[in-house]
Amino acid sequence: MNGNGIHRLFLIGAALFALSCDTTQARAPRSEQPAVQLIVKSSPNAELASRMLLDSRKWGDAVAAGITQHTAYIPMSDTYLSIDDKVYSIDSSYRLYDAANAAAIQLSGAMRQQLAAHVSEIKSKHYGKLLTWPEAKSIVTMKSNLSVVDLETGLRFEVQRRAGSTHADVQPLTKRDTEIMKRIYQGKWSWRRRAILVVKDGQTIAASMNGMPHGGDGIPDNDFQGHFCIHFLGSSTHKTGTVDMDHQTMVHKAAGKLQQYAQQASPNDVAELFFIAINQRDAEIMTAIFPYRNHEQLSRLKQEASAIIAIRRESRYEGNGSSELLVVDIPARAVIYRDGSRKAEKSLVFQLRRTSVMQPWTIEHVENAL
Repeated sequence: MNGNGIHRLFLIGAALFALSCDTTQARAPRSEQPAVQLIVKSSPNAELASRMLLDSRKWGDAVAAGITQHTAYIPMSDTYLSIDDKVYSIDSSYRLYDAANAAAIQLSGAMRQQLAAHVSEIKSKHYGKLLTWPEAKSIVTMKSNLSVVDLETGLRFEVQRRAGSTHADVQPLTKRDTEIMKRIYQGKWSWRRRAILVVKDGQTIAASMNGMPHGGDGIPDNDFQGHFCIHFLGSSTHKTGTVDMDHQTMVHKAAGKLQQYAQQASPNDVAELFFIAINQRDAEIMTAIFPYRNHEQLSRLKQEASAIIAIRRESRYEGNGSSELLVVDIPARAVIYRDGSRKAEKSLVFQLRRTSVMQPWTIEHVENAL
């Protein structure tokens, strides 16, 4: 090859090199790519959240390539995909929802499978195992020390199991632990149930606690007069031996299975979850019994429920033979207690609907609500 040929090849190679450099430079450096995180938290306002960093370019491209459809409905979700300053909620079929733009995005089959695997992994770390009381008490043994983590606030304190045969009676170990527990209950002891994680010997178990000192004491100088109760799946109360539905609802929430729990509920149990949501001041329980998060009545009910101290159902539920029905009304007479007001009696009617006998019951409307 003569000199001109060599020179020509050199120029072609240089041009190709320059072109490849330009292409690389046209892509933003990784530090400038949108940060992509998978986030799990038990409610939109929960302070305890688990996060998983994902490949920014890969997932940004996957969302951009997804099929977008208009939707007016935003489903309940505890899982979110955050891309830079935009947050998508993820439903049980791994569709993404952009509430601000009323859009749903269907990822490709391969990316949806990857998302499902990531969601399963992060949820297994965020939530507790759903263990029955016999299984749990073999781990949470008598006089053993445990860590309690509040699922909403993320606050953590230490306790010791002191008694209890049908559930665990525990006490905070120190004054500091009592102080943290009281902070969880906003400075005032309460019988309200809260979803918690019980950590012992490297295992995390889904559970529910109340926040009221009662009964026998045992640990000196911890500023806690008595014990409080921790319930697990299927555990029961001491006096009546009955399974407390309020506690069981919180146990399922602590396991990341609140939505599935609500979806398996009978019509009467759906109505009961409405009362539980108010009495336990847990708006996410109420969300779980409505068909979607932005239901037109739901936000108003949550706002009104926040001003209620307690609601007590006075009437019994009637058998409704609902196995083949798609629509059913559940009447319930209740007494409502509000701060600074006299008690008020209400006759509510829960109008429930499902799209087929295989689908869950949800509340379409509450007549004469709150």
